[in-house]
Amino acid sequence: MNKKHLSIALSSLLALPLLSQAGMSPVLADSAAAEGSEQEVLIVYKNDDGREAALEQSEEVHHEFETVPAVSASVNPEELHDLVRNPDIAYVERNVEFQVTDDESTPTGDSQVTGTSSTPAANDVEKVRWNYEQVSPQTMWKQGFTGAGVKVAVIDSGIAAHPELKIAGGISTVGPDLSSNYADDNGHGTHVAGIIAADSGSGRVAGMAPGVSLYAVKALGADGKGTLQDVVEGLDWAIQNKMDIINLSLGGDTDSQLLHDMVDKASNQGILVVASAGNSGSASNVDQDTVNYPARYDSVIAVAAIDQNLKHADFSSAGPEVDIAAPGVDITSTYLNDQFATASGTSQAAPHVTGELALLKEKNPWASASKLRAILSSYAEEFGTPGRDNLYGDGVVTFKENGTDTTAPAEVTGASTTASTSDSLTLGWTLPADPDFKEVRIYNGPAVQPVVPTAASYKFSGLTPETDYSFRLTTVDTTGNESAGVIVNGRTQAVPPTTDTTTPPSGGGSSTPTPSDSAQTPPAQDPAPTSSAPAPSVSEPVNIPAAPTPAPSGDNAQIPSGGGGGGGGSAAPAPFGGGGGGGGGAAAPAPSAPAGGAPAAGTPAPSVPAVVAPKPTAQAPQTPAPSAPAVSAPSETAAAPAAEKLPFSDVSPSYWGRDTIAWAYERGLIKGYADGKVKPTAAVSEAEFLAMLIRAFEPNVQNATSGNWSATYYARAKQLNLPVQGGTSAKARTQNLTRVRVAEMLAAANGKNYAGNDAIRYVLGQGLAGGSSKTEKTIASFVGSRTLTRAEALQFVKNLTEKGVGELQARPKTASGTASLPSIRQGS
Repeated sequence: MNKKHLSIALSSLLALPLLSQAGMSPVLADSAAAEGSEQEVLIVYKNDDGREAALEQSEEVHHEFETVPAVSASVNPEELHDLVRNPDIAYVERNVEFQVTDDESTPTGDSQVTGTSSTPAANDVEKVRWNYEQVSPQTMWKQGFTGAGVKVAVIDSGIAAHPELKIAGGISTVGPDLSSNYADDNGHGTHVAGIIAADSGSGRVAGMAPGVSLYAVKALGADGKGTLQDVVEGLDWAIQNKMDIINLSLGGDTDSQLLHDMVDKASNQGILVVASAGNSGSASNVDQDTVNYPARYDSVIAVAAIDQNLKHADFSSAGPEVDIAAPGVDITSTYLNDQFATASGTSQAAPHVTGELALLKEKNPWASASKLRAILSSYAEEFGTPGRDNLYGDGVVTFKENGTDTTAPAEVTGASTTASTSDSLTLGWTLPADPDFKEVRIYNGPAVQPVVPTAASYKFSGLTPETDYSFRLTTVDTTGNESAGVIVNGRTQAVPPTTDTTTPPSGGGSSTPTPSDSAQTPPAQDPAPTSSAPAPSVSEPVNIPAAPTPAPSGDNAQIPSGGGGGGGGSAAPAPFGGGGGGGGGAAAPAPSAPAGGAPAAGTPAPSVPAVVAPKPTAQAPQTPAPSAPAVSAPSETAAAPAAEKLPFSDVSPSYWGRDTIAWAYERGLIKGYADGKVKPTAAVSEAEFLAMLIRAFEPNVQNATSGNWSATYYARAKQLNLPVQGGTSAKARTQNLTRVRVAEMLAAANGKNYAGNDAIRYVLGQGLAGGSSKTEKTIASFVGSRTLTRAEALQFVKNLTEKGVGELQARPKTASGTASLPSIRQGS
């Protein structure tokens, strides 16, 4: 049987110019010069004035998009010239054509399907399909996961009615108006849909996730052709209807800004976007970079194809953008007229991954899109050269059983009692990094207290004063494996004395908790980011009242919103126990060997005490809602004098950064020097800021125990593609950091790739910084060339934990679009 390479190509994008105020391309200028000719374009505007111009300066408006500021329209040459030069218009793109580049698939005859099975138990015919054997979805089915409840949109040529397919709904974007007639009249979309969701047990194929809610988005016609408008309308519909996964078995070799913006929009809203890498490869393309768009975008999971020999398919595109590989040769699936067909291409590989993600989504309903991508990679078998490579990405996903999973997840780390009153105890911990981690269970005697699966703290109320309690914290994975657990002990405080007959309110004792007894376990290695800021792991939180004194004016910028001017002084030491020297000096020594001027070593964690059961008189705890870690400032009535609570002699009660320093101290981001100072105005090196940034979100990343203390942070920075210079230069690690570099790193940690003034615009627009001007935020007021002080660095990091996306993100490989950046003037 001849192999047929099915794929969709954006071939007409080769003639697509991106139109902006920089000028009109020769291609568009030539076509616009034809008298009376109209152009079908997509107009992306910046603001309401731009929208009004797009609507008014068009011959006919075809569609207005819901999720991006854009319209599709027909314009004459004069209107086109005006729009391109309008400062309120971001850009204009030609409404180019998409087309199918395959020959025809090979039908295998009548299906003879007599019904479908709601419980997938693949029959003998289905089991021998090589792609089924490789992926082994039945392993997940046996655990009860079929993709149920997961909404999958297939943006393609539609989906035809077929006994093996259950279509939940859909839309057609082909033609002048949207319609509900999404029936496939080409065959490609139906073939793709069957790989994802064919219901096994009675037919000839088994989809990877037969329980999904399958939606057909018809963006290509019977001839296999469609337009950019049709595809973008399909993405628009999928975003509005809150799909969980979008499959795009299509691609081309030329960029489209609007297509890029749309898949980024979907990804930012938690939708997984899967696309075929393309069929532009060759047998010798190991070192080539042939991945097509939209798979080339960072927000899209790019899928390459393998053959029956588990080798890279000759036709499959390759390159550093390949994320994963899947079966893509001689794949049998559903087809038109109740038939089945066999075809090859990365169009067939992509839906395998879409189905795999649907299974993992059902199994891990709490996981974010970025977390699911990491979980997917954890199931990949490594092929090719060790590590990620251009042919297979992270490898080929398989759920094959090598015996039942009986391995429990890692324990929580840093578990301790973070706060106590006369009738309550608050526990805090750091979650493990296991991809299949599900929840924490807290045992207080035989009872299990429910905890939000990803929470990092829990408060027990209704306890007896002056009573010892012992809790066991275990972790559970999605298979049900439970760890042995760690012990956390705590003691409630005495009821505070009262001078009148009024009954003191519950918990009205001293706000300063007693030092906790906690079980300490070794930190997990390289934990994955969690969706929320970590709980503090120190045994005695520092409670500092809000300081009413504002930041100093003049040479120093206003700090409360994240800005700030640079201070002089020698470079600060490593913020987590390393030594330090002057700016540009030698690398900091390891924490175990403090030198003169080095920060004092942190108080060692208490040893694990014997498990003490509660006194018989202790009341059974209630089951309150999970509470946040006790890290915020206490109420005014419970506050003690600030100077007695923060052990740094150079931080006065009126210092603008006192709250920020207290916040950092509570979380172990700073520990101070042996002389009792923290040196808030000292300059900060790249290594020190990087350590602050990473530890704020991932506290289990520790100083390196050998070599340079900052090696572990630079290793993590490499994984995240952060814009650091010290990864290859030891000297760069100790050089003082400028504020514009900080802006670039903050943007990168939030998942954006901006440099220079664009990075400054981003952090100002996101509220991560405020600039020095009290009247207007400008690029000049940010003072990007000034060096950063220790207190300012901590303020920036604190702002990111409060206003960022909640976890460290990987910086995209290509520059992020600037159309969404706020219009902030240069200033002077």
